Amino acid sequence: MIVDPHDLLGLVFEVFTWIGFGSAVVVLLVMLIARAADGSWVETHGVIVDLPDDADGGQGREVRWMTEAAELYSRPVTDAEFDALRDPEEPNVFYARREPSRARFRRTADHTRALRLLFGVTFGIGVVCSIASIVLLFVADTGA
Repeated sequence: MIVDPHDLLGLVFEVFTWIGFGSAVVVLLVMLIARAADGSWVETHGVIVDLPDDADGGQGREVRWMTEAAELYSRPVTDAEFDALRDPEEPNVFYARREPSRARFRRTADHTRALRLLFGVTFGIGVVCSIASIVLLFVADTGA
């Protein structure tokens, strides 16, 4: 039995279309659940404060922010976080509405951004393979 290359390629594109769109739907659902579990975050201005030298001889930093209820909170800042800040003098801080003591420097969490990227890749695979499958239909018809 001889298989036509156009038919084989069409089958491969069809399979990857279903895999791409199917996995994109699953990733989208997981992303929506992760965003709902993450809760809402409120933006405010923060202040980076250099802490005095500790017993080990290291010097740390902390960020301080005030909530809408006029409560003051602080947390340590790692060197990697400090280096990644666009404006270390007056950084934007996002604190959790449910738990104001939790704060970060980005509106979305890293896992949410990773899921968004994975959704884009899987959805893109589905779109590219479906377009390639349609183009292959026209190429196969004109070649016959």
